[in-house]
Amino acid sequence: MNNVLGFLEAKLMPLAAKTAQQRHLGAIRGAYVSFMPFIIVGSILLVISSFPNQTYQQFMSQAFGESWSAIIEIPFNAVFSTMSLFISFLVAFRLAEHYGEDRISCGILALVAFLILTPFIKVAENGGITVMPVEWIGSKGLFVAMIGSLIWTELFCWLKRKKLVIKMPDGVPPAVQESFAALIPALLVMILVLGIRIVFENTHYNTIHQFIYEVVATPVRHYGTSYFGALMTVFSITILWSVGINSGSMINGIIRPLWMENQTDNIAAIQAGTTPPHIITEQFFDMIWMGGAGATLSLVIAMLIFARSKNMREVARLGAGASVFNINEPILFGLPVIMNPIMLIPFNLVPLVLVTVQYAAMKIGAVAVTTGVFIPWTLPPVISGFIVTGHLSGSVMQLLNLLIGAMLYLPFMRILDKQYRAAEVASVTQTDTTLAKQE
Repeated sequence: MNNVLGFLEAKLMPLAAKTAQQRHLGAIRGAYVSFMPFIIVGSILLVISSFPNQTYQQFMSQAFGESWSAIIEIPFNAVFSTMSLFISFLVAFRLAEHYGEDRISCGILALVAFLILTPFIKVAENGGITVMPVEWIGSKGLFVAMIGSLIWTELFCWLKRKKLVIKMPDGVPPAVQESFAALIPALLVMILVLGIRIVFENTHYNTIHQFIYEVVATPVRHYGTSYFGALMTVFSITILWSVGINSGSMINGIIRPLWMENQTDNIAAIQAGTTPPHIITEQFFDMIWMGGAGATLSLVIAMLIFARSKNMREVARLGAGASVFNINEPILFGLPVIMNPIMLIPFNLVPLVLVTVQYAAMKIGAVAVTTGVFIPWTLPPVISGFIVTGHLSGSVMQLLNLLIGAMLYLPFMRILDKQYRAAEVASVTQTDTTLAKQE
């Protein structure tokens, strides 16, 4: 096991560090972090409008009218139906921030480019009224929004570095200088984007959105959100944590775009009164990470009940409060779990087992599938299971997960507990011997 840890530390840590610092992944991750509060607020409103209780629904209808749920869902639809617009701006904004370039100009350029690539549909021939199809500015357009924003920002910054800008005389305010400096790069990028749109209009795909969705997004989402993809997701997070790399935000930031459309489909199904079609969403993993990476709340429970060493019981008591809110650094570094050959076995094994059990339970219909609503990651287990599934079975599943996790952690915890206990006894004996000699 020590050889394995040595290999991970020597080979995996540098690779993970480079990945975490990669500017394009960082821009995408930063964009979703910025937008996440609005997604959570929209999801809370959806929970309020779609709470699965007939008595509650009747009360709300009597109190606020039959159309109360549709009114509450307006902010939710405003966020989720236009998500790609915000992401296109934010990804470019974050990447420009990395380069120290004009963030607003890059963000607006990326948004304009996305709108150029998105076809408008004429809905009234005589009146000339056109609208933008909602499907491409919502979650289905995320790949074009993200990839496009990265490309247009890179090109914009490269053109500026090549001095293809309009220079203003000295004394002109900096804001005006930045605006004029963006003119030529923005014009060239927009001409390129328009050319791309024209090219795809002459193919059977008609739009780049359709091309990306069919050729790239759908296959990647299929495999990335499969059972095997779920196993790889949790293993990637725990194996990196094994050498002390806080990998949750990094891995989630990369995979979140794949989950997003599944969640949108599930939300649409809930609104239509049908069963959500997708098992693997971000909330599926929220049900697994009880206590944080490695589902360490199970370990805390096992330590509180069965630990005999003073050291382990003290760590469990100190870390229990934070673990309830899915913060497990006190456990990971206090026990420790990180770089600990004994505890890293269940730390990596438990999430794989829980994913398998939970996936099977949802697949056969024993547990409700997640509805797609977003929750804060600090929401305590059992409560979170009920909210993300809208059903009591979600809470029951989390309780079962805690039990399974505790059983898997227990044998390894006892080995470490015996070591600590033996060290404590030896320390007491040595102290007593020293005192006896002094007397």
